[in-house]
Amino acid sequence: MYSLLIRLTFCLPPIVFLEMFSYLRHSILFLFLCFFSVCSNGAENLQNPVAISGVLDLSGWDWRRGTVSLDGVWTLDEIPWELPSTQGFHGAPMGFGIYQLKIKLPENSTHLALLSPLVGTAFSLSVDGKVLAEEGKVSKTQEGSLPSYRPRVILLPDTDQQEINLTIEVSNWDDQFGGIYYSLKIGTLEQIQSIRTQAVIWEAFLFGAIFLMGLYHCGSFFFRNQNRAPLWFGLFCIMISFRSTFYSETLFLEIFPDVSWYFIIRGVYVTMALALVCFAAFVDRLYPKLSFRPVVILTVVGGVTYAFINLFAPIVWTTTLLVPFQLLLLSFGVYSLATVGRALYYKEPGAGLFVGGTVVFLLTVLLDIIKSHFFWNLPSLVNVGTFIFLLAQSLVVARLFANAFATSEMHSAALEKINSSLERFIPREVLGFLNKKSITEIVLGDFSELKMTVFFLDIRNFTGLSESMSPKENFKFINSFLKLFGPIIRDHNGFVDKYLGDGMMALFPGPPDESLAAAIAMRHALREYNEGRTRGGYQTVEFGIGIHTGPLMLGTIGENRRMDSTVISDTVNAASRLEGLTKKYAVDILISGATIKSLEHPEIFRTKFVAEETVKGKLKPIEVFLLSYEP
Repeated sequence: MYSLLIRLTFCLPPIVFLEMFSYLRHSILFLFLCFFSVCSNGAENLQNPVAISGVLDLSGWDWRRGTVSLDGVWTLDEIPWELPSTQGFHGAPMGFGIYQLKIKLPENSTHLALLSPLVGTAFSLSVDGKVLAEEGKVSKTQEGSLPSYRPRVILLPDTDQQEINLTIEVSNWDDQFGGIYYSLKIGTLEQIQSIRTQAVIWEAFLFGAIFLMGLYHCGSFFFRNQNRAPLWFGLFCIMISFRSTFYSETLFLEIFPDVSWYFIIRGVYVTMALALVCFAAFVDRLYPKLSFRPVVILTVVGGVTYAFINLFAPIVWTTTLLVPFQLLLLSFGVYSLATVGRALYYKEPGAGLFVGGTVVFLLTVLLDIIKSHFFWNLPSLVNVGTFIFLLAQSLVVARLFANAFATSEMHSAALEKINSSLERFIPREVLGFLNKKSITEIVLGDFSELKMTVFFLDIRNFTGLSESMSPKENFKFINSFLKLFGPIIRDHNGFVDKYLGDGMMALFPGPPDESLAAAIAMRHALREYNEGRTRGGYQTVEFGIGIHTGPLMLGTIGENRRMDSTVISDTVNAASRLEGLTKKYAVDILISGATIKSLEHPEIFRTKFVAEETVKGKLKPIEVFLLSYEP
């Protein structure tokens, strides 16, 4: 019963979710398993003997059927007393008493053992006057007592007698519950050791699973700390995992056998208080829009205060303030019920899992309540229910992360589309030359000084062409024309810096050879384009190209609400001027002497000197060359 009260104290927040049985579909399978387990055990357990008036008659018992719980009416100080019970010593939780039971054994009862559970808070067990086991120091006064408890396997001496007298002296001067509040079991040594081993393995599994669950969610927070719900849930799991080692099978004592009872009992209540703090913060961060912060703050302050009291105040304060702390747990449970109810109403993600896991947990608590109050030999499934409850909350957090990841992927995809669209307006190459990874990093005034080849292309006599077309046909014509030459520029490692209505300006950051090769490829493409226009009865098109190589500044201009990338340099002016000279000399492609001198392989291009021209903005004339037709 003591274990039940400790567990109920810890789990009060979920208990108030009992009204949420509409989510029972999450637990139908588990219910079936529990029902099957109860029914299968019930038929057999109906025939298990119980103690009557201080005597347990096992004379007709076959040990092959299993162990027997020493439940029923014992004697306490020679007065009939029902066991197990949290009533301690004649109704007082603290004191000293002698529990006695006469056990009639079947024939050939050898290699028997007892499984002693937690006894509050010190005991000495003897059979026929011989002391077989002691835990702590039993005393009739508080001054001589030393509290301690842990489950024990106690080997009974082999005897030819058909009955044994079991005597357990118990004292408690420190805890709120005293006496024998768990069932003792008797059976063969192999059976008892098997039960104890299974219990230890199960507790170790729970600790490992819940602790790793906590570490996982804490790690998830540190790698993505935008939402603190995983952190608080991870700490919540860690508190529960450590608390499981302080109680039930007391695994902590298996590792540190010399630790005092006071350390263990403080650990039980401190981890319980901190678990409430973490749970409150978890619910708050899980549904922040539905949270009422004053309730959460009050719960956190109360939990932290109770934890500090358990750490530093006398142990009697722990039990004295337990009832107020339980009321705090109950109050937060009511608040949690309202919060999750609203979450269900607003269809918040994970609310159904939250309630479903809680329903499973509550059913296991209900089984334990029935077992403790009515002393039915039902399976104890509270630890299973606790694990399922935590697993359900873990799935809630995992779903929270999955939703966040899905949202992040959606935003990333949308951002990728936006960046792809923006690249149509601001070339990716500009970002590279400005040492930017994303267009979002560009600010007004960014620039870079470079040496490049500037390439200007213009449609000849566009005004005359446009007069014979409608506005729609004009745009269709320009786009089809520019669409023809854009890929050629990219194929030769250049990029279009901007479109100029009836022309374009391109930049070639590599060797000038690539710009000349692009111009030659455009000449061939224009020839095929015109052949198609001629067959369609349309007027042929001519272009002029000017190419010049030199230093320039690539950067952003404009204002904060509207900016553009551009190139500023007399190199740009020279290239534009060369393109204009194509009309004067009635040729299609003119290049500067500076470009000729920068060629890596001038021998593969046929050029012809045309003249020296003075470009606006330059004092010295530049040499002008014609990029000749191939032979």
